[in-house]
Amino acid sequence: MAGKIPNDVIDDVRSQTNIVDVVGQYVQLKKSGNNLFGICPFHDEKTPSFSVSEEKQIFHCFSCGRGGNVFKFLMELEQISFPEAVTKVADFVGFSLAETYRPTQNVQESSEVTQFKQLYRQANELFTHILMSTEAGQPALDYLHERGLTDQLIETFCVGYLPDQTDLMLSFFQNKEVPYQTLRQSGLFIETQTGKLHDRFSGRVMFPIRNAQGEVIAFSGRVLVKQPDQPKYLNSPETVIFNKRKVLFNYDLAKTAIHQERKVYLFEGFMDVIAAYSAGVSNGVASMGTSLTTEQLGILGQQARELIVCYDGDRPGIEAMKRAITMLQQNTKLELSVVVLPSGADPDEYVRQYGAEQFKTTLQNGAETPIAFELRYLKQGLNLDNEKDQLDYVQQALSVVAPIDSPLEIEIYLKQIEADSGITLDTLKRQLQTLRVKRATQQPLAPASSQYDYDMPPEPDDAFVGGPPPIIGDPRATATRQPQRLTRVEHAEQEVLHMLMANDDMRLQLENNADFSFVHTPYQLIYELWRAFLAEGKSTLADFMGYIPDDLQALVVQIDALDLPEEASQEALNDCLFVIAQNNVEEQLREAKIALKEATKLGNASEETRLTLEVIRLVSQKKLGN
Repeated sequence: MAGKIPNDVIDDVRSQTNIVDVVGQYVQLKKSGNNLFGICPFHDEKTPSFSVSEEKQIFHCFSCGRGGNVFKFLMELEQISFPEAVTKVADFVGFSLAETYRPTQNVQESSEVTQFKQLYRQANELFTHILMSTEAGQPALDYLHERGLTDQLIETFCVGYLPDQTDLMLSFFQNKEVPYQTLRQSGLFIETQTGKLHDRFSGRVMFPIRNAQGEVIAFSGRVLVKQPDQPKYLNSPETVIFNKRKVLFNYDLAKTAIHQERKVYLFEGFMDVIAAYSAGVSNGVASMGTSLTTEQLGILGQQARELIVCYDGDRPGIEAMKRAITMLQQNTKLELSVVVLPSGADPDEYVRQYGAEQFKTTLQNGAETPIAFELRYLKQGLNLDNEKDQLDYVQQALSVVAPIDSPLEIEIYLKQIEADSGITLDTLKRQLQTLRVKRATQQPLAPASSQYDYDMPPEPDDAFVGGPPPIIGDPRATATRQPQRLTRVEHAEQEVLHMLMANDDMRLQLENNADFSFVHTPYQLIYELWRAFLAEGKSTLADFMGYIPDDLQALVVQIDALDLPEEASQEALNDCLFVIAQNNVEEQLREAKIALKEATKLGNASEETRLTLEVIRLVSQKKLGN
């Protein structure tokens, strides 16, 4: 078991790391002022609101509120533990981290998971041995050679074969004395009503499905000799090691190329991915028999900026591509493109017929936008010389163009519709404007902005929009905190923290004020933690992120991001302290009145007198403040 990483080691790793280099692997950043900005990887957005400060070594999203240092970024994005994040950063910068501090890779892995992975690895070794080294595998090997797979490709993708023999794989594992229940639950076998097990993939060419670490976790078997009652492809059922929503075929081999090119090709089938790989296109993946899921899109979104869909060019492939594009447009921030191969070919056929270079050229030059693809898709099966078909096409095409915001894009697509339909550009523009007005009037009103609005009249100090700031331990504090309009006192508290974290003189001034305290618990905690942090001889905000609880990190980054003058003035500090003090007086007054009522009810005369004088004093103090 890994030991706790010492604070000085953590500090060394962080100090040798530039957060921009790490974040830049996942987010395309552009310089704007003192910071770098990009599209937030934690939520869908079109306008960049994700900021990285190279000077302070922190990140912050102004929309979803997430923020922290480089370790927090990786923990949030990849859902990993703090030690795993430190290890990953250390490896990234070449820091020599002792093995005793590295998390054991499979610490959290159950014995069942380990057993299943071992079973699938051994099964894959059996399949590849049969294919490459036995007479029983020769028919499958001949088939793969005819499909253009070289022995090197077969080895790279670990393709195998399970002959149509009586329970060959079952006998293989029984000879290894694998327990019956393990075999039964592995997904490698079919169980009869009497409890007897049979090989699931008999007579099939076996394509292993691997996780991102390259471990075999499932199979897809293609039938070698087609039978009327058998599916062409048969996939493993889901198990404790295989969730098809979270796995992409070939991602383990493709992820490096995807990251380097910031681009990924989505193909329809395994053979298409392998054919593209043989042609030098190594950043191709395939989903597990369905459209991409949100989980798979999340995986790709960490490495790529652009997703190019290249399915079969026949009618079913075009239909599948249309469905995929519709889903992708609604569920990803990746830039989308479409490639339709000529003559209705699929990538596998195209590579074999036209060669690798022609295939790569077609992928590079044949990409079109989803809108252009959809406009071409709409024309299929229509006779545009026919008035009804022409009208149907124009109405549907304008509906596709209507949501576009860019005037340049609108102009391009309207000219395309003009060329296809013969209807003049001016007429199309008028009709589009009518359609956009109609759509706008039918849309429900958008909810009010949730951004901070400091120019609004102040609410009563105890009236928080959506409740007061979550206290430590509140489950709301660990969730993504959507930006809310700050009350006057909370705004003052944040300004004070911003000033004292940037100016040591301000901090010392507050420390010398024994009566000062923040109204709300999170701000008081940040204040106390900052003082303790400085007392340890540290000073950078990035280091402070690792010093405080997770549920305070986003709030600290939010405070740091306040748009305030670089040089804090004494007048600004005094104004904020006055607002906080007034709120404290009001709170004390409320508590004194409640206590006075209770003392009166109990008949405690001396306490009633004392509290009456206290209420009078606080009321006078409040009036003086006003």
